[in-house]
Amino acid sequence: MKSNNYIIYCSQLKDIIIKYPNLSIIEVDSKKVLKGILDIPNDDKIIVGSYLIEIHFADGFPFRFPKLFEKGGAIINDIDWHKYPDESCCITVLPDEIVKCKHGISVLEFIEKYCFSFLANHKHRILEGHYLNGEYAHGLSGFIQFYSVLLKTTDTSIWKEYYKHVFRQVIFLTDRNGLCFCGSQLKFKKCHKIIFDTMRDIGQREMFHHFKLIII
Repeated sequence: MKSNNYIIYCSQLKDIIIKYPNLSIIEVDSKKVLKGILDIPNDDKIIVGSYLIEIHFADGFPFRFPKLFEKGGAIINDIDWHKYPDESCCITVLPDEIVKCKHGISVLEFIEKYCFSFLANHKHRILEGHYLNGEYAHGLSGFIQFYSVLLKTTDTSIWKEYYKHVFRQVIFLTDRNGLCFCGSQLKFKKCHKIIFDTMRDIGQREMFHHFKLIII
């Protein structure tokens, strides 16, 4: 029996192949898949690269990304290039993906916001030797990188305090219109309130699991 999430995914595919006629709908292991050539334009609308790709349904969609596969060999099958031996591509680290999908994501939005950016970033690395928009490391290093940027510190003891506050184990006395406790000279609502709201978007269960892996 097909899940509601899979039905939602399938219902979006026809509009995509109308907009992108180089893509077509095929079946792989009895599941509908988008397959074809995705042309990557630069800011001047000039095509700078073309990639043979597949986009597969993934569990959790639309609150997780579909799966992108680069099938033409334009990207090396190497984890350093964010492409695994099965030809699937690593778009970003999991907590960042959760935040990006917090309101749900369509397949079209995934293609236009994230696949284009991912492939363009790799094209830039091929031409210039480095990623234009940066990259997350793999595994736990990527999680540490993400949370260090989000929480504005590498001090994991502070991470724990933030976690306790956000998930109501400890309450900080904060005034949303007062200066943030961190010393940034910004109002709390313009500083750590945004960080705490993002932590809530990731969710207590997910963050507990991530922190358990990171913090020994």
